[in-house]
Amino acid sequence: MQLKVSVISDRPDEYIGKKGLVKNQVITCQDVDPSGYRLLMPFDYTMSEDEKAKYAGKLQDKLIVIGVRELTPFGGRLRARGAIITGPDGKN
Repeated sequence: MQLKVSVISDRPDEYIGKKGLVKNQVITCQDVDPSGYRLLMPFDYTMSEDEKAKYAGKLQDKLIVIGVRELTPFGGRLRARGAIITGPDGKN
């Protein structure tokens, strides 16, 4: 599913996983679908290494389109997996 979202925060995230320290770039997103049928709760999205190189620290307060393949609970919030389809400039 594709979601048009507003990025609430864009931050680095670290935690200790099964294989040691895990470092990610995480954005918190609020669905802003113009149809009015929106996700009510904000969710987190973890950037891939390619996305991190391109977008890390540049998405706060911007509108983007995310392709979501999976929503899973993580630390009391939902975390999405997928890809950033359209960046803040309207391009891939």
